[in-house]
Amino acid sequence: MSDVDHSLRVLLVEDDENKKQRILSFYESSFPQDTVFWAPALVPGLRKAKEISPDFIILDMTLPNYEQYGSNGYNPMRPFGGREFLRQAARLRLNSKIVVVTQFETFGAAPNVVDLESLDHQLRSIFPEHYLGAIYYHASMSAWQKKLSDARQRCEGSSQ
Repeated sequence: MSDVDHSLRVLLVEDDENKKQRILSFYESSFPQDTVFWAPALVPGLRKAKEISPDFIILDMTLPNYEQYGSNGYNPMRPFGGREFLRQAARLRLNSKIVVVTQFETFGAAPNVVDLESLDHQLRSIFPEHYLGAIYYHASMSAWQKKLSDARQRCEGSSQ
């Protein structure tokens, strides 16, 4: 950590309310100098990223396309919504560093199931400019907090 902590613009793209609150609580207490924005789904997340040009994005992998408004409309979960977000972020030429924080260990449906380690490797090779890695989130464990803090520190180093 440097002598002077630089503030970052951070975007959290997360649809699960409990996970969102846990991440925000940890992040805001660890990095109070940062400004954190939130988006609940893939499309609003991309809109917000375009609008604010965040330095650091904390991204869920499994996301709906749009924010849920009650039970009207078809809005399925996208197992690889985070990968699509990364693809669009690259297309939009965002300069953000992105970390995936997920509570799933596998993605997709048979016969196209991908485990987190394989997905992480794939994303590192496809998006080397943006992608910092994947973090497995579990509400009863704290290892994700150290990994998220480490990713934030790497992001700070690259934004100076």
